[in-house]
Parts: sequence; structure tokens; C-alpha cells
Amino acid sequence: MRDALASALLAAQFLTRLPLPARGYTPARWSRAPAYFAFIGLGIGLVLAGLFLAMSQIWPQPLAAVLVLGAGLVLTGALHEDGLADTLDGLGGGRDRERALEIMRDSQIGSYGALGLGAVLGVQGIALSTAPLANGMGALVIGHMLGRALMAYALGQGRYLRANGTGSGLGRPLGRSGWGVTMIAGTLAGLAALPLLGLGGAFGAIAGGVAAGILWRRWTLHKLGGDTGDTLGALHCMALTGSLLGAAAWA
Repeated sequence: MRDALASALLAAQFLTRLPLPARGYTPARWSRAPAYFAFIGLGIGLVLAGLFLAMSQIWPQPLAAVLVLGAGLVLTGALHEDGLADTLDGLGGGRDRERALEIMRDSQIGSYGALGLGAVLGVQGIALSTAPLANGMGALVIGHMLGRALMAYALGQGRYLRANGTGSGLGRPLGRSGWGVTMIAGTLAGLAALPLLGLGGAFGAIAGGVAAGILWRRWTLHKLGGDTGDTLGALHCMALTGSLLGAAAWA
């Protein structure tokens, strides 16, 4: 139990910017952290859904949508969005795999990254602002859980390219216990979102997120032959966007 709690805390430290105590690290505990990614995503989704509800009582829903996206960036330190921008810069400007990976190491954002990130955030904001409030709340819960679950699944496949990158040491397969924890998180997300989305909306959010995540990862694997911290962060962004779009289609 102590090891499990320590691994969950390490996952929260990795995925958020919450001021959590930096204790309990061991390589073994760190390697098991992805098993708790979906739970951390569920927590983030619930917090943002609650903020979206509260903000919409004060401001018009479009403004509340922009503010809740900003709150998500603050909560996570824009970790995944930074990965999306870097990946788009690399894949857009790289002539080959080696050049793409070199560009992705550069901390500066280029035109591909800026335009792509703006487009993704714009789509997310429009989906949240035009669909019913309850629809957006439910999609936030499912999308944030699902995006982190897909990250954990991808890491468990052991196709991480960088020896010293953000995800180094996390290539251990989820295993039975990891999948069990992930499934519990998914079930709780579904139970929380179902009253908000209805059966059709929940199906749309899950199907949209899974489809967007799969298509994104197939493309990046084809281009790069493996995963990096940037492509995995972008995987979450694409899954979240797909969930928002899938839920909005049923609104």
C-alpha cells in the first residue's frame, strides 16, 4: 500500500504543478507511476468540470470555457500542450526522423507549433462554449482521464526513444494491477459523466477520444518509429480534443 501511494504521488507530481511533497522516490515506484495516470486525469477532469460550472454562473459560457482551459494549463504547467507544439514543429519542419527529433529538442516554438496549438485550443474552446454546459463538463471528465490512460498504455509498449527524456524509466508494461487501476478510474469517470452526457454523449466522448488518440499515435509512430515525451503529451491533447468533439456531436 505504501508503494502504491508513493507511485500515485509521483504520478501526480509528474502530471500537475501542485505543491506536493517530494518524498518516496525510488526507480521501482517511478516505473509504476503510469498505472495511476488515469486516476490523476480523472481528478483533473473533475476539478475542471467543477470550475467550469462555477465560472459559468458568473460569466457567459464562452468566457467560462476560455477560463477553464486556462485553468487547466496552469494546473498542469502546460506540459502536454508544450509537447504538442514541439511535436508539430518537428514533424512539420523535419526532413527526416533525425531532423524532426532534433527540432523537437529545441525549446523555442516555431510556426507549425504555434499555429497547431492555437488551432487545437480553439477547437476545444469552441466545443466547450457551444455545447450545453453539462455536455462540456462530462467531456472534460472523460477526456482528461482518457488522455492520461492512453499515455500510460503507450508508455507500457516500450517504444520510448530517448534514454534521458521525460518518460525515461516509465516503459514498464501496465500489467494486471495497472490495468485494474486504470479500469477503475475509467469506470468512475463514466459514472460521473453519464448523468451529464447521457448514454449517447458518453459514447461519443469515449469513441472520439480513442479514435483521435489512435490516429495521432499511428501517425507519430510512422514518422518517428517510437514515442517521446512530446508525442505522448500531444497524445493527451488529441484525445481530449476528440472527446470534446465526440460529446458535442451528441449535444
